[in-house]
Amino acid sequence: MSMKKALVIGNDYHENSQPLQSCVNDANDMYDALNAIGFHALRETNIPMKDMKAVTKEFIQCIQPGDIAFFYFSGHGCQMDGINYLLPSDFDLDGERSLIYGSLNAQKLISEVHRRRPGLFVLVLDCCRVNPFAGRGSLKKFLGLTSTRIKDGLAPMQAPPSTIISYACAPDKTSLAGRGRQRNSAYTCFLLYYMVLPMDIKEVFQRTALDVQKSTRSRQTPYLFANCDGPAYLVDNHMGNYAAAQNFLQRRRPCGYYPASDKRRHAIPNHQPRIKTPQYRRNTQFGMPKNYHSSNKMMLPSRGRMTVPPTFPLVASHKRHHALKDGRYQRTNLMSSFNAFGIY
Repeated sequence: MSMKKALVIGNDYHENSQPLQSCVNDANDMYDALNAIGFHALRETNIPMKDMKAVTKEFIQCIQPGDIAFFYFSGHGCQMDGINYLLPSDFDLDGERSLIYGSLNAQKLISEVHRRRPGLFVLVLDCCRVNPFAGRGSLKKFLGLTSTRIKDGLAPMQAPPSTIISYACAPDKTSLAGRGRQRNSAYTCFLLYYMVLPMDIKEVFQRTALDVQKSTRSRQTPYLFANCDGPAYLVDNHMGNYAAAQNFLQRRRPCGYYPASDKRRHAIPNHQPRIKTPQYRRNTQFGMPKNYHSSNKMMLPSRGRMTVPPTFPLVASHKRHHALKDGRYQRTNLMSSFNAFGIY
């Protein structure tokens, strides 16, 4: 009987660079989700290259023919000459040689896993993060690498049959990491919701990609390579009401929008600032859009005796048509105001 086995790695801490924020949270939540749907999962966080190689070798050796193998990595990654490398916590910034021998080769990982003849191998790479504290636009500069052979992002990969590869972002691009109140990255947050549902694994990644594009306003587009015939499921249909999966979903918080809320006003074009409650009430009363905000204070009729007649229509001139269309405004405000002067 085939079994479901997984390895989850999350590296927030890096000895020679500034840390990330959400990678360990991503790994912990992914580990809980895999356990909830019946996987025998192994989790490692902030591990050096020596331990990273050892745990990967242990994971590969435990795969039996026909098993479902799932590998998840969250952290820093880059490419050189079309080969993708996953960086450990003790990555040294010496150059190309240190990248080859001091990081995990993703293409080599795929070939070694397929030597064990799994029924399905799923590789999920949530890396190529944008570091919120680095202050540099290039991950290559952030890591101290100056070689022209090393590029930001991951290169597209091909794999044997019964393989599914998913990136958090498009090839040669970078992805958004969670920060502030966001516990997870944009990609992992939506993936955790869909992967515990009984649906085809390709549909899981497709729905995740659509939600990531919407939440990041098309700044991040996940990548999917699927080489398998017919549907493939991580969750069996009879596990649709599985208690552990349901409990996991109930504990999840909504993903929201990315980047974090403190950056949204600068990221969203044509953003209108929030208006105060009194301003909202006045806009509603005068028949104007609820989110309309004017830098000039609106003139309102006073309840007491007025010394100067109110100016018509008591709103900004370019919004005059809103006041003319609102009969309640003309009756309740203008007439009551002029009655104070004895006009009617």
